[in-house]
Amino acid sequence: MTNTAKLFYDIGEPFAAGFFEIENASPARAFCRAYRRLLELVPLPKYKPHDALYPYRNLDCGDWAVNPQYCRQYWADMGRLRSKSEECEQIFREFDKKHGDFLNVNSRADGTRYAATLDAWNHSAPNFKRTVGEGLNSYEERIRQMKNDDLREALLDLFVGIRTYHKRMIEHLEASNAEERLISALKKVPFEPAQTAYEAIVSCNFVLCLDGCDNIGFIDGWLPKYWKGEDLTKELRCLMMRLAYTNNWSVTIGPEYSELTKQYLNATVGEARPMIELRTTPDMPDDIWEAAIERVLSGDGQPAFYNENAIQERLQERFASASQEDIYQFAGMGCTETNISGMTFSGGIDINLNVLKVFDEVMRKELCYCNTFDELYEKFMTRLKEAQDDVICFINDYYNKRSEISFAPFRTLFTDDCIANEKGYYSGGARYTWATPSDSGIPNTIDSLLVVKELVFERKEYTAEELISAIDTRDQKFLALSRSCHSYGVGDDVADELINDLTKRFYTHYRNAKLDVGDGFLPTSHQFVRHIDEGFAVGNTPDGRKKGEPVADSIAAVNGKAVKGPTMMLKSAASFDQSMVYSIPVLNLSITRKFNSNVLRSLIEGYFEMGGTQIQITCTNRETLLDAKKNPDAHRDLIVRVGGYSHYFTALSNELQDAVIARTMFEG
Repeated sequence: MTNTAKLFYDIGEPFAAGFFEIENASPARAFCRAYRRLLELVPLPKYKPHDALYPYRNLDCGDWAVNPQYCRQYWADMGRLRSKSEECEQIFREFDKKHGDFLNVNSRADGTRYAATLDAWNHSAPNFKRTVGEGLNSYEERIRQMKNDDLREALLDLFVGIRTYHKRMIEHLEASNAEERLISALKKVPFEPAQTAYEAIVSCNFVLCLDGCDNIGFIDGWLPKYWKGEDLTKELRCLMMRLAYTNNWSVTIGPEYSELTKQYLNATVGEARPMIELRTTPDMPDDIWEAAIERVLSGDGQPAFYNENAIQERLQERFASASQEDIYQFAGMGCTETNISGMTFSGGIDINLNVLKVFDEVMRKELCYCNTFDELYEKFMTRLKEAQDDVICFINDYYNKRSEISFAPFRTLFTDDCIANEKGYYSGGARYTWATPSDSGIPNTIDSLLVVKELVFERKEYTAEELISAIDTRDQKFLALSRSCHSYGVGDDVADELINDLTKRFYTHYRNAKLDVGDGFLPTSHQFVRHIDEGFAVGNTPDGRKKGEPVADSIAAVNGKAVKGPTMMLKSAASFDQSMVYSIPVLNLSITRKFNSNVLRSLIEGYFEMGGTQIQITCTNRETLLDAKKNPDAHRDLIVRVGGYSHYFTALSNELQDAVIARTMFEG
């Protein structure tokens, strides 16, 4: 043991100590040794009597200052570490600079000032189809055949920790008089293949605990093989609550519909997480439609509907060499980000580009020099492309740096084809690797462009200087005129043609960009909570938006502008070119509980027939939302859809609550 490792052991930081145990260790050896020590020494959670699964949470180190974190692989409470040892804090700060500071890159910075990163977040799931179906013993056998000595020894070291943790778990369960079927299952899985549905769920839960990921992925890609028609609602409820407890995002179901599909839906009733993503086909059975829409109209925001045919066709076009079997393993990870379950390294919104901010700056600098609208539009599109280039450069730089300085032990172990390729998860080992940029403010940008086009170039109500002055002073005459202009979200052909052109060009540029470590860029268009912050970054805009107000929260119309009903709003959204938004464009639809179920089904089917990709639905009414804002204790269970995910309304920030309240609410 090195002297440095001993320092960390002496202050009760065994996970941190593991990083320093092996002198001059590679990232793979250092990170795997740290995780081995974690598994050997991490406190076990107490068994909850009558629980169908154990453990019910990810690895939790209690009061340790350095803990595992599934995206960055570790996180450190430097204040707590300093209180234990100033020397250890300084040592770990230097370690973090060397192995964790991969966002500090020397990229072109000009375009990235329009953008915000999400701290190198990453969504993925283990290959449960393989871990459950083959068992972990087969993984160890494959590792022993590797020729890369360093990676082989690192992963075998990790396996020592996994077996120790598994043994500790069984001893704890036996001492706690846990259910015999749980103990019996865990004596077999995850090392041996599962034979029953219950064993499959237990195996999945164990691996999920190790990996610590925030998604379970495409559960219908493996569980139906073991299901014999029994009612698994209790076991699934236990698994789903374990996912909710650990803040997991989503689970993907369909398109092989059965009674099991309904059990998934029933297992999450009343919960915001995990979000259910229902892969929807044109021939989805009536009883599944009825169950899904009944769930939506109950008011808990579940499920979201995904256009199965469109997604499969687009991914097959994007990855022509990928097998249909692989593409079938699609899941929307995190909020919606596309993943081929168990085979993918993808960013979870690597960086978000504020399109409205780009337009605002171009308008203010260039409008006075433009003789035609087309001239202004092309200057904007040129600047937008330059900003995209800077984003692409930044992502490439930090992906390259992370591949050199960091290592993901469990992701490397559980993601195909890292073992076969003998490469780490961050270093191109996964079968598919892609970056996931996002965007904000496109609907606002379209409305703003149309106001400028009409009031300056067509109707000549204002000169460039007069228009900008009217925007900044929020002149009442200007605001009235802006409301009379063409706008997106009402089935307006002028607006729809413009957004089609902008999005086609915008996403084509990402489609053609090269990712150094991987297969390319798969953009998404969902806001998460960024539409609030991105609004703070932009002043008054021509569409009537005030300085600091949120930008659009999805690809639907800007709040308050869908005045011709949901059918026209969806028609416009279908003109948003979604064919290259491979990581899913989110559409928020808000309805009341009076909405007719048959009409809702027809809207979803019609939108998908027009090429729409995803639709998520909030079902409540404005009066309830306003009362929940005033009296939160009376509405703690009120669930709404936000920018790609579900959440409890009263847990949202004031700004997010106001944005939800401001949406157009359809009564249908």
